[in-house]
Amino acid sequence: MADIQTEVARRRTFAIISHPDAGKTTLTEKLLLYGGALQLAGSVTARKNQSASASDWMELERKRGISVSSTVLQFDYEGARINLLDTPGHKDFSEDTYRVLTAVDAAVMVIDAGKGIEPQTLKLFEVCRLRGIPILTFMNKLDRETKDLLELVDEIENTLQLHAFPVNWPMGVGQRFKGVYDRTTKEAHMFERAARGAYKAPVRVAGIDDPAVKAALDADSYHHFVEQIDLLEAAGATFDRADALKGGTTPVFFGSAVNNFGVELLLKALVAEAPPPAARASTAGPIEPARASFSGFVFKIQGNMDPKHRDRVAFVRICSGRFTRDLSVTHSRTGKSYRLANAHKIFGRDREIIEEAYAGDVIGLVGYSDFGIGDTLGEDPKIVYDEIPRFAPECFARISNPNPAKYKPFAKGLEQLLREGVVRALVPRDAGDAKATLLAAVGPLQFEVAQFRLLSEYGVESRLEPMAWTIARWVGPNTKPWAVDAAALPMQSARVKDEEGNEMILFPTPWSLQYLSEKHPEIELLRLPPSRSQKN
Repeated sequence: MADIQTEVARRRTFAIISHPDAGKTTLTEKLLLYGGALQLAGSVTARKNQSASASDWMELERKRGISVSSTVLQFDYEGARINLLDTPGHKDFSEDTYRVLTAVDAAVMVIDAGKGIEPQTLKLFEVCRLRGIPILTFMNKLDRETKDLLELVDEIENTLQLHAFPVNWPMGVGQRFKGVYDRTTKEAHMFERAARGAYKAPVRVAGIDDPAVKAALDADSYHHFVEQIDLLEAAGATFDRADALKGGTTPVFFGSAVNNFGVELLLKALVAEAPPPAARASTAGPIEPARASFSGFVFKIQGNMDPKHRDRVAFVRICSGRFTRDLSVTHSRTGKSYRLANAHKIFGRDREIIEEAYAGDVIGLVGYSDFGIGDTLGEDPKIVYDEIPRFAPECFARISNPNPAKYKPFAKGLEQLLREGVVRALVPRDAGDAKATLLAAVGPLQFEVAQFRLLSEYGVESRLEPMAWTIARWVGPNTKPWAVDAAALPMQSARVKDEEGNEMILFPTPWSLQYLSEKHPEIELLRLPPSRSQKN
């Protein structure tokens, strides 16, 4: 039996975050390629000519060329066990990404070097900052024309209020991009393009003054490159690893994921600089990962990953101890005991039975219908981890079944999607159309996914009626029970309850929200739902 402390120390569990189209899923593929998990890298930008991305298993993802669900990819590299959580880049699925960020110990922030920091990057960074997650930055798409490189570094510092330390620096940009110079080893890594980026890029390593480096670049690019290196060195900044582990400094790497340039250097840095699992807060106090007893929490539910079976996978982040097949655990929310006999390692559509796993790993539990997002599983029933955060929806619609003969599959499919958190259901104070369900989502594409999956997985059509509300607020626990009843809500506003029975008010415009806040200060309005401690 392996030593728990040793196994925990070699775990690296991280997510990749970015604005849409920054190259996140392509980078995921290339990390798998360099990690030995793939022999041939797929490319989401040329799906017609290459294999589909391993992390994009849903038919809609393959059709749209985007990630709309999070997947878990595990592989070994240089003695480390890597758990890579690929997340949706599209802003409509940011809530799924927020949940994934509760399950990781570090993040890789991918930035398009031609665009700099974009809105979704900033939004996801703020979630990482709130959780104190260390971030490594990958400046992508150096094979295209970019913004001024020094300005990109300044943008990280000024926009994110985060110290940026360039670990390497590109040798040329666009068509003249030939490699990167590692400032820590004083070595230049010169890359050769692989056919369609499907294989590892051949690389030569030399010193900055080596004739091969000068020969690889044109005179202007070489002069500009050396000048920038001199400026960086003159600044005298050094990499503060302790500050990076606290989330105050980000090591910055440059490259081109589509061409495999700089990917391996990033992977090596993840092993060297990203932290292993740390203690987690719980109702029983901080839980150390090397603790003997097993514990973990469910951060994602995914149904019908295998089209041959209508199964359901609960993704569990292990927080402490050692998991073994057939382990008996307590389900904290219900108090029931379960034997975990059906645990899998999930790799896109592929899966294999897991015999053992350790803190930092993510396992997929198949077929446990009682498990929900945020639930704790463990050998010690006193341990309950903090609940998964929820965020205010911004889009609303009524969904109904146009075919009464399909009532049962429609109801079953909608129930499954609600359990997964693909969309949320609200209960209006005025029930309205009893045959329709009021849905809420962060973005409208979530509704499209819900309808697509109802049709493709359950064979049922659905009718969607968009609603005019754009803002949701929870009524806070400091509000007197009679206050909302006595208030005159603005026109077209509505009172509803969420799936946990918390009262909410939906507003059509920011003006209507402001009006109610000013006219009725006795009504406490919250952007996030009240926590259990607030309600108690």
